[in-house]
Amino acid sequence: MTDTAPAHTASSRTLVFRTVHPDDPAVAPLLADLEHEYDTRYGDSSDEPASVELRRWPAEDFVAPRGAFVLLFEDDQLVAGGAFQPYDAETVELKRIWTAPAARGRGLAGLVVAELEAEARRRGFRRVHLTTGPRQPEAVRLYLRSGYTPRFDRGRPPEEIGIHPFEKVLDEAEAERASRPGTDPDVVLAGRAALDRPVVPLRHPLRWLAAAVVLVLVLNLVQTLFTNPSWGWPRVGTWLFSPAILTGLQLTLVATALSAVISFAGGVLVAVARMSPNPVLSGLAWGYVWLFRSVPLILVLVFLYNLGSLYPSIGVGIPFGPQFTVPTTDLLGDLAIGVLALSLSEIAYASEIVRAGVLAVDTGQREAAQALGLPRHRQFLRIVLPQALRSIVPAFVNQLIGLLKASSLLFYVSLLDLFGVVQNLSSTYPTDVIPLLVVATLWYLALTSAVSVVQYHVERWTARGSVRELPPTPWQRIRAALRAARRTAATRPATTASDPSVATTAVRSTR
Repeated sequence: MTDTAPAHTASSRTLVFRTVHPDDPAVAPLLADLEHEYDTRYGDSSDEPASVELRRWPAEDFVAPRGAFVLLFEDDQLVAGGAFQPYDAETVELKRIWTAPAARGRGLAGLVVAELEAEARRRGFRRVHLTTGPRQPEAVRLYLRSGYTPRFDRGRPPEEIGIHPFEKVLDEAEAERASRPGTDPDVVLAGRAALDRPVVPLRHPLRWLAAAVVLVLVLNLVQTLFTNPSWGWPRVGTWLFSPAILTGLQLTLVATALSAVISFAGGVLVAVARMSPNPVLSGLAWGYVWLFRSVPLILVLVFLYNLGSLYPSIGVGIPFGPQFTVPTTDLLGDLAIGVLALSLSEIAYASEIVRAGVLAVDTGQREAAQALGLPRHRQFLRIVLPQALRSIVPAFVNQLIGLLKASSLLFYVSLLDLFGVVQNLSSTYPTDVIPLLVVATLWYLALTSAVSVVQYHVERWTARGSVRELPPTPWQRIRAALRAARRTAATRPATTASDPSVATTAVRSTR
């Protein structure tokens, strides 16, 4: 490839195009990053890995005189690239359009597209064809800005469209400007003023000052944790896995799990009753929510604990017939009282969470289900509730974390949960009060953190189908950052401008 545009002065770094063979080692970072990106975006919907698509076409399709493969270097660092292959006698197809992750947002992909179009004109092609996937909105915006005509209905959802085809006619006026001596095709595309305009990042000194102050405070706190002997860290290690603590922890988990299941099931029933057109059911559900949201949990616990004083026995019977009664103290043990109190209180909050999630579902979904003739219970269970879970899960898990912490109140009804065991041990070992409180804190932190991890993955599961691309997990972000760091450290341009086998095009330079 011969020089197509002379260098010109701009207030930025040197950008140089190089035409290379597809098997050149310099192309490896481009292909590796494209493979990772395609697998990330389409791995859940494709039957084959991205590497199969990237190697579907032979390398000869991307070399002269049939095709071209260009790389864009900035100060000898690969920042972008792309290629084209023949589509028919008058048309080329753009492939492998890529920008390095650290260089995105600067319009470099537009420069690559313009360079490929200019090369296609020089070889006598008159049209450009390309395709992109439904989960690449940034590529769609790039091609629309570059003057490409979409060959699909833009009003339809991207996932319904599938492959997005584009076409562009390389008219004679553009071909003449691209081949005119002294004319930079990139300047024609973007304008000399835009290229020469310096980009100065906005500085935020107050942010750095605030971060420094917070960092100093955090370091001081960390220092006190390790230098203050009153924390009693050796005793913390002694108590952390002691049998008494683990027994209390087990009771906390059992009470929380039972209460969570009962409260969610009861919350769904109360929410359905609250939205019922039956005024009796709706009124009773409203009254239940009003009552238990108004009464403190500790009062519900103590009231149920003393229920035997109000009703010595509980029974059912036939009017004017035999009665079946059971003493209240035999029917409700301490654990049953604790779980019942927690559940009754949480049902009121869970019902409002479920009701809000159901109301957040578009009414068109219910209308469509009715049009299909589905029974009301199937409309709710199969259509409405799965979509409502996207709104319900985050709020309910927050309530679950609150329920886990509220279980510490069971100590007041003679149940030795985690907090109750710590209270008893503190009375027996007064010198270990602080270490025991630290032990309780560590266990509550561990439990709530585990619930938060479960919440994160449940939210990802319920979000399937509602978002175009699921956000990466923290572990995926770490692995991607490590791979990017390895590629950056290991990648250097395998070819230089002095290599006679490589043709270069200077795009922008600075003195």
